[in-house]
Amino acid sequence: MTGTNAVLHILLICVWVAATARGMDPAATPPEDRPVDAAALQLRMRYAVMKDSAAFRAEQPLILVAADGAEKTLPPGVWRVSASEVRPARRQFHVFPKTFQPGEAKEMEAYMAEWRTKGYSPLALTFGRRFTTAGGAVLDNRVRWVSLARCATEAEAEALKKKLAAEQVWAWSRPETTAPGRAAFRVTDEKGGVAWRGEAPLELRCAGPVEIADVQTGFWKERRADHLCAAPLALRIGPDGGIEVHGALPLETYLRGVLPAEMPASWPVEALKAQAVAARSEILAACAGKYLLEGFDFTTLETCRAYAGLGGHTPGTDRAVAETAGEVLAQSGKVATTVFSACCGGWTENNDTVWSGPPNSALRALPDYPAAKRPAQAGPEAYGLAKWLSGAPPAWCASHREYRWKKVFSAAELSALVNKKYAVGQIKAIRPGGRGPGGRLRRVVIEGTKGAVTVERELAIRQAFGGLPSAMCIITADGVNSLPKSFTFTGGGRGHGVGMCQEGARAMAAAGLAHGAILRQYFSGVELERL
Repeated sequence: MTGTNAVLHILLICVWVAATARGMDPAATPPEDRPVDAAALQLRMRYAVMKDSAAFRAEQPLILVAADGAEKTLPPGVWRVSASEVRPARRQFHVFPKTFQPGEAKEMEAYMAEWRTKGYSPLALTFGRRFTTAGGAVLDNRVRWVSLARCATEAEAEALKKKLAAEQVWAWSRPETTAPGRAAFRVTDEKGGVAWRGEAPLELRCAGPVEIADVQTGFWKERRADHLCAAPLALRIGPDGGIEVHGALPLETYLRGVLPAEMPASWPVEALKAQAVAARSEILAACAGKYLLEGFDFTTLETCRAYAGLGGHTPGTDRAVAETAGEVLAQSGKVATTVFSACCGGWTENNDTVWSGPPNSALRALPDYPAAKRPAQAGPEAYGLAKWLSGAPPAWCASHREYRWKKVFSAAELSALVNKKYAVGQIKAIRPGGRGPGGRLRRVVIEGTKGAVTVERELAIRQAFGGLPSAMCIITADGVNSLPKSFTFTGGGRGHGVGMCQEGARAMAAAGLAHGAILRQYFSGVELERL
């Protein structure tokens, strides 16, 4: 991106933030209604959030551009930006009870009219993009989210969600940045000498990439790494008062950093190509999505997808990206949402078992077997999960170290883990509350000496018990007639289990299958399309 284009990009973001601060609907402007050329798409990244300061390493001169346009050129080296007199960015919280597709305008208006009669002021916001294919067709991934209310605090939004839940209306919330943060920035060299002082925001320009030091990348565990990122970078103050580092990347450049972080570069090329297509599709389907109202598309945390930065590119993964350039999976006129996880344990899972939201026809529970070896029963739940975990025939992903796993906790150990979030006291019993066809728990009831709690959804269940490999598991207690002495979790797979099984893809590629066949194994009713 040229310096002129970078400044224009930042100015457009500032205009967007100012518009939201005036109460305008940022999604009502038509840019996202126009089809996007994916090859020209610039993904807006939030690379890092630093608490008090951020360190940068540049091998070429670093140009600081202040909010008033003043410039300061620093020599190559390591520079630290510190913030003081911080005034966090302001935000509000939208509460969304429902979404509508682009062709459902009448239904959406009727829905909003009904809420108006109840005293609410619903607002429709557009998320997602439209993309043109090489053949001239349009894949439309826009969705209209109905915002029922804009709350001043997260606590107010949570209270409204609880009120709606009591009325059998299930809602979710997302923050919107309504005014930028402010701070006094100070830039120092490695010896602490002050090179520049000024007000936030600040732009960093450089003819080469800039390394951001000590970036948080982990989700399950605290994990940090240095990330090499494309300049220019924009430094802003976020809603929590931290220094946020933002930038922009072309789609294919971003994908070159995602692929080696998601799959080992040494794996067979057809597995890497399947991962490249799945990741490209998932990125485009999620673009202008849940972070839209905060002014960016993705973070570098695993909650979006793993990202290795510009320094993580490898020849093998670059080849897979290049040989599949522009390839996506499409279904029903959209870029398909093609998620993936490490090991499915022999059977993938329905998306609506794992996450809230309607069933996605591309993300159905499917067997991870060659056709000739598939069990007759339609999944672990039909097979009988205990029998499945102990005696099902080996799947494509059977070589994964956590294809089958067991964890044993003493009652004290497990109670300590659970009570970090749920104050139930010493655990007396854990009761499963339904499973998906792929065997993943939908919910569990944890009963303790101080009360009981129902934990919903796959990720929350895994986190409640200290980070289980998956929610495809059976829980048994030792000492059922009294307070149990220990709990045993016997399970299969690693990750959420929806979509492509990465270990299964590796095995299929090693057996000679092409990336198209691998993708069709895991995603129902999809077609390869080139943008």
